[in-house]
Amino acid sequence: MVDTAGPASVARAESLATASPDTATVSPNAGVAPIPGMAPPQTGLPPTPPAALSRPGTTGSSFPAVVPADVAALRAKSPLIPVAGIAKEKLVDSFDDARGQTRRHNAIDIMAARNTPVVATADGRILKLHNSKAGGLTVYATDVTSRYIFLYGHLDSYRPGLAEGAIVKRGDVIGFVGTTGNAQPAGPHLHFAITRSDNVKEWWKGTPLNPFLVYRGN
Repeated sequence: MVDTAGPASVARAESLATASPDTATVSPNAGVAPIPGMAPPQTGLPPTPPAALSRPGTTGSSFPAVVPADVAALRAKSPLIPVAGIAKEKLVDSFDDARGQTRRHNAIDIMAARNTPVVATADGRILKLHNSKAGGLTVYATDVTSRYIFLYGHLDSYRPGLAEGAIVKRGDVIGFVGTTGNAQPAGPHLHFAITRSDNVKEWWKGTPLNPFLVYRGN
């Protein structure tokens, strides 16, 4: 598949788990330059990138290719598994799985019950709340260096009050596992991707980095 306040506890998240995706706010795409070939935006929704840009990493980056030092840099942040209650031993490496005729997954899918809290894997900032046909309700966030972008997709809903530009701490709840977008209704999961970017204003771009290696690689 696709593919703000201070810290919130998992206990609080569970009390919010009934929040409906219909009430989630997706802010306008103000200040973002139009992408060639992009469909006109719907009122109140950000424009949907064309198919080639619907997933980070498909357009590359001006940075050199991802290297072991990138994985080491992320491990040094002691990143959390972004789904509450999921042990790293449960993660499955689906990064290179085929999607269609020419695409790769460039992410991992973390299976969990619907409305399981999704948490920020590291300290950083919310870049974009996005809604697309493929990814559904999605959060893009950066780490504190603005070098790495984390994508949390197929959310059932955002955490109430979450806003673009908000500072988040490692472990803050940002949303809840769901099946929005092209996810199968019977298989709720988080589509989690990491990209390295040279320009966080272009949040849809970047060089893909395998999250599985960050959590379970040797």
